[in-house]
Amino acid sequence: MPLKTMRGDIVIVRAFGGKALKRRVWDVGDTVVYITNDEQFERLVAGKRAVEPVGFPKEDVFKDTENESSDDTVDWARLAPWKG
Repeated sequence: MPLKTMRGDIVIVRAFGGKALKRRVWDVGDTVVYITNDEQFERLVAGKRAVEPVGFPKEDVFKDTENESSDDTVDWARLAPWKG
């Protein structure tokens, strides 16, 4: 059964060097989740020109929690994988 895309979900992604970024889901592929920031998300939703969303491996996308912020060091082992 295909995953239901939860477009607009706020997630934490593990970027280059282990940096945590809080971003929005745009779409889901077989092995990647397409991610964008808030500004570009709003442009995409409005049908305006925007930077293309970036594909992150599914294993690097996690549920957002109130306890984690994009400015803190993240304990990746404590985060739950995002399951769109």
